Order: sequence, then C-alpha cells, then structure tokens
Amino acid sequence: MTPQRVIAVTGVSGRWGRAVAEALLAQPALHVLGIDARPPQRRINGLDFIKADIRNPLLVDLLRAEQVDTVVHLAWRERQQRREADFESNVLGTMQFLGACVEAGVEQIVLRSSTAVYGARPENPVYLDESFPVAARSSYASVRDMVEVERFLAEFAAEFPELRLAVLRFANVVGADADSPFTRLLRLPVIPSLLGFDPLLQLIDFEDAVRALVHTVLTRAGGVVNVAADEVVSLCQAAGMAGKPVLPILHLAVYWTLPAAGMTPVTRRARRYWPLEPDYLRYPWTAGTERMRADLGFEPMWTARQALQRFVEAQRIAPYTASSEKQAFADDDLDVIIEDRRRSQPTGQEG
Repeated sequence: MTPQRVIAVTGVSGRWGRAVAEALLAQPALHVLGIDARPPQRRINGLDFIKADIRNPLLVDLLRAEQVDTVVHLAWRERQQRREADFESNVLGTMQFLGACVEAGVEQIVLRSSTAVYGARPENPVYLDESFPVAARSSYASVRDMVEVERFLAEFAAEFPELRLAVLRFANVVGADADSPFTRLLRLPVIPSLLGFDPLLQLIDFEDAVRALVHTVLTRAGGVVNVAADEVVSLCQAAGMAGKPVLPILHLAVYWTLPAAGMTPVTRRARRYWPLEPDYLRYPWTAGTERMRADLGFEPMWTARQALQRFVEAQRIAPYTASSEKQAFADDDLDVIIEDRRRSQPTGQEG
C-alpha cells in the first residue's frame, strides 16, 4: 500500500485555506492537516484540524511528528491600513514558520503571492517575467507585506536550495468567493478611474487559482511562477460587463488626497473607493505567463473575460440566495444536531 503524503495547509479558516484544503481532500493518497489559530466556521469533512498560531515554536515538533511532506502556507491577513499585529503575522510569522518547516524536514512549501509585487510603473515592459525585480512602492499594507516576504524568500531559497519552494504570483483574482482588491473595486456602485487612463488588467478565476495551488502540490513543483488567465480586459470593459458607471477623476486630486487618507476619519474613508491603488489603474503591470505553461504545466480553465463574466453572474444571483445571516446560523450545524436528537428520542416523545 502506497503511504499517504501528508500535506499541511495554514489558514484553513479563511477562503483560500478552506478551498485548497477541500480540493486536496478530494485527491487520493493525501492526508491533509489544517492549521489555524481559530477553527473553520463550517466543518471540513476529512480535515485533520489543529488549532495553532503559525508563530507557535511547537509547530516544529508537530510537523516532524506528523511527517509533513508539503506545506501550503495561506495564513494571511489582507488589509489596506497597516496594523502591527498584521505585520507580525504576515511577515514575521511567515519567516518564523518557514524556518520551522525547514527544521522539521518539510520537502516542499507553496505560497500565494500577487503580481502586484512588481509594482505599476511607467517604465515597466509590456510583460513582466519572474526575473523582474520585486519593486512595488505601495502604501497598502498587504502589498508591502508581500514585498517584504518575497524579498525574504529570495534569500531563504538561496540558503536552502534542497527545499522545493513554490511562489505563485496571481493576477487580480475574481470569483463568487473571492475578496480581492479588484472584486472590491467592482462591487462599488460607481467605479473610479483616473481621467485619461483605461488600464489593461489581468485576471484569474478564484477556482483556477485554487487549481494552480493544488497542481503545484501534486506535481511537487518549485520556483516563482506568474499565474494569470488568457486575455486582458480594460477597466472600462470590466465596468461595462459589471453594469457599473465609471467616474473619471483628475489624477492630481487623487494623489493629493490618498497620502493623507490615514490622518483623519474623513480622508481615511477615501481609501474605500480605491481598493486598487491609483498607480495600478494608471501604469502597466502585466505579467508574462510562459513559465506557468512551460515549467508548471498549468493552464487556467477560464479566460479573463470568462472569469469576469462568472463573477458578474454570481453577483446578480447573490440577492436571491440565502442571506448571510441565515448562512451564519447554518454554520452551527443545528439541522444535524436536531436530526440526531430526534433519532435518539424514545418512541412517543417526538412532537
């Protein structure tokens, strides 16, 4: 009998961790450990869940005892405004956790990143390949944290060449379950743009992104890989497909306002209307995907337009699905509890 590979997924209480863990559990001969500081809101059938913060030094002993082969690190706090606790978890926590993985003898580590780490600049080439410097000068906390982690990873990979370290840099992620800067932009009633600019944007469907992470685990791949769907869409095209009006704004007014957005409650609210930083709606940051196909051997199922259409359709039917309040109560599994109690009642006591 072939021994099971043991895969550990961090952040299983989040969208990414849950989706990847469920996809891995559908694969044969895999034993999946879920690691998170809080349990998933809904039960994940077959998951071996362990409640732990990624900074817990005892994780070395856990990974070694469980003979973990691969770690998919998806514990990540995404915010525009920086908080010290988020930085400690995202950056320092990742550094500490990867050190624990090496010490425990883990063979492969897979991480999620973003093509935003390249930065949006007027001098960028048409397509940014994986050798292009990680040079984003972002005021958004999540992007800054990703840049810090990626720079650490470059040194980390050089120090431990025997480790298969895979970093997937995803384009703008869209999907019914996706909460990305781009989906937050498309959910606004009016989509802001910079006057005179209609940038071309890359997309990737959330399900394709999950498939890419799982594919990386199954093929034991390593290296840095850009992951994006075929085609690009302009901001105005995306707004048109979403049925949203575009509000062009003089770019000087935007650049004067946003640097002070953290100073007062009024200006802080301005950031809500710019989930993507103005530079990313002005300058090119299109990533090349040759390595995705040639080295990783992965092909997205949906093009950028198809992924965007799937997102738009999901938003249209959302009001007709069960309310979030009902879903939150459904997470209690009360229906299962009631059925179990009914079955345990003696005959004649059922109402």
